Amino acid sequence: MNFELRQGHSIGLVGESGSGKSTTGMAILKLVQSEGLIEFDGQDIQTLDRKGMLPYRSRMQVVFQDPFSALNPRMSVAQVIGEGLRVHFEHDEQTLDSMICDVMREVDLDPETRHRYPNEFSGGQRQRIAIARALILKPEFILLDEPTSSLDRTVQAQVLDLLKALQVKHGLTYLFISHDLNVVKSLCHYTIVMKDGQIVEQGNTQQLFASPEQEYTKTLVSLSAF
Repeated sequence: MNFELRQGHSIGLVGESGSGKSTTGMAILKLVQSEGLIEFDGQDIQTLDRKGMLPYRSRMQVVFQDPFSALNPRMSVAQVIGEGLRVHFEHDEQTLDSMICDVMREVDLDPETRHRYPNEFSGGQRQRIAIARALILKPEFILLDEPTSSLDRTVQAQVLDLLKALQVKHGLTYLFISHDLNVVKSLCHYTIVMKDGQIVEQGNTQQLFASPEQEYTKTLVSLSAF
């Protein structure tokens, strides 16, 4: 793998199951071991130990695929969203509560529901909670690991619109992992096609969809048309 992700842009990482998409994402966040250079904001983070990575953890966040398993059912929504703040920063409870309410409004959730538990929310609402949990730390980079694949089409579109709006507002950088090329086409500036742990093809999203060069990419694009 060799690619560069510019600030404020989105790269789509696509391919069939087992192609290495999620492993690539986890390696970038140093959640799995890997070899090679991983540079973030000019710093080679591959060489950093756990303590050295701490300042970067709040700047690099992740939203996982399944909103039902990604949230601790024993924690209230306020506890889930505020957990990262308690780890990385020192805020009094009043400031913390105010920040939680603000970020809930930003993802179109009612702050009055912050003391409820994840099982009381729909799938789309849970994914908004997961986005709020990442967003509250004011990250620069967010790994989105198939964040809409478990949602129905209507809710999926709403979450994608939210992600687009947040990207514009905060200058966020996304690595969007998905097997759904239509979703990637709607969100990403650049697309990388993976197969068996290697890049098959990459390029500007619109150009790649309009005229793919590799047979594997052509197959994926043709299947996404149905």
